[in-house]
Amino acid sequence: MKAFKMILLLALLTGAIWFVVVLAWQVNDTQPSGSDLALYLGGLPLLAIGTVLLVRYGLRQRRERAAEQAAAPASAAKGAGQSGEHDAPAVDYVLHLHAAAVHLAIGTTPEEAAANLVEPVRPGLHPSLKNAQGMPVMAVAVEDVDTDAMADALRVIAPDHDFDHLFPQERLRAIALLEPVVEQLLVLESEVVAGLTPLGGEPAPSLSGRRSDAVAPPKSRLRTLLLVAESWPQPARQLLGDWVMGKAESLGLPADRIAVEIVPVNDASQGWSLIDQIGRRYHGEVTPDRYLLLACASQLGDSSIESLEASQRLFGSGRPEGLVPGEGAAGLWLSGPPEPGRDPSPEALELHVLQRGHVAAGTSSRNATRQSSELMNKALACTTQSADAVTAVVSDADHRPSRAIEIASAIAVVCPELDPVGQSLNLGVACGHLGAVAPWAVIAVAAAQARSTRAPVLAVGLADGQARAAIAVTPVPPPSSTPADRSDDQAA
Repeated sequence: MKAFKMILLLALLTGAIWFVVVLAWQVNDTQPSGSDLALYLGGLPLLAIGTVLLVRYGLRQRRERAAEQAAAPASAAKGAGQSGEHDAPAVDYVLHLHAAAVHLAIGTTPEEAAANLVEPVRPGLHPSLKNAQGMPVMAVAVEDVDTDAMADALRVIAPDHDFDHLFPQERLRAIALLEPVVEQLLVLESEVVAGLTPLGGEPAPSLSGRRSDAVAPPKSRLRTLLLVAESWPQPARQLLGDWVMGKAESLGLPADRIAVEIVPVNDASQGWSLIDQIGRRYHGEVTPDRYLLLACASQLGDSSIESLEASQRLFGSGRPEGLVPGEGAAGLWLSGPPEPGRDPSPEALELHVLQRGHVAAGTSSRNATRQSSELMNKALACTTQSADAVTAVVSDADHRPSRAIEIASAIAVVCPELDPVGQSLNLGVACGHLGAVAPWAVIAVAAAQARSTRAPVLAVGLADGQARAAIAVTPVPPPSSTPADRSDDQAA
């Protein structure tokens, strides 16, 4: 349209010049020669057209320079914000992971989930969920989810609320999946508070032969962070927090020893970021507090399907990069390193410094692979292990060709000795899109692999948007070994 207007303007300008020249010749009774015709009817319009185009170009360049100068402060501020998010000062921290729990379509324990990811079953069509055209959609459902019992339990603490509005079917499914995860990890916490079990270890006998009388430090707290989708309304989040507190109290945990916070998130990258924040807190502050990281999600409902389809993110014909709805729950029970002079639990695992990055939208698979492989190398560099020692890479990659190519290529670059089938475990292939659950579930499965092989495992997040993350999960080294000793052992 702009080109058409310009052509029309130039044609009008040429016509106007011709009209004036011919009129002048008629008024002055001039008989133009051939050179006059060429000069006034050809050269003069061309000169006028060139002048107009030159002036227009100069004005456009001036506007662009003014726009760049106006945008410079905003760009600088935005760049500073991104630098603060992804390029924060390096901090060498280590977290101790004592237990993990999952409730997924591929298993109710991290070990079972890891075993089922070796030869994953691909998602199929859901029997009842349909898209706007009435066609069934692919989805991954967890079998035998009792939402009726969960609804009864929640109604007890929410008698005055619009229950059906706060807790539609998909939210009930998410909380029902969370229940066994919460119970399993809170039981371990209650044993620590009661002095029955050290963090992550077996019951500790005292000198008299009885179980140790040592208990968790009296001022320590269990900081519970539960991730849910941002679409959950505040009343539903509040009632969910009350429900978790009720579970803790029913297991004998004093209310002053546990803090519960429901954290709404809109993508998995916020979960990965949370790990980094906790690690930095333990690095800068000596605290006996422990963390219980929980997450639950379900997209098996009409509202979730409609939302995915409206945003053109639902997998389907002609959309191979769409998402397959999934559901699940996961939890991690962790702490900082033990106080100086105290040996760590031999059953614990170490989570090393989280590495985060960002892939620009529309970038090539080669650039995406380079980003992921760099993060994996950085994560491994935070340990004393070499790439040859890695026994598995666990990721949230799914059916999407872009993610499958990226993780396979990154593994080939960083850990070329790994079996791309048996030692590359991609959670999303069998579980679909897990949203906020993905980071905890990936780490839980990686922890199961690290514990069974007593070797390092890499956990990688790349399924959610342009964010990327990688973290190394390793067994706790023997108390007597030093970093130099571990390097010598690895070299041997």
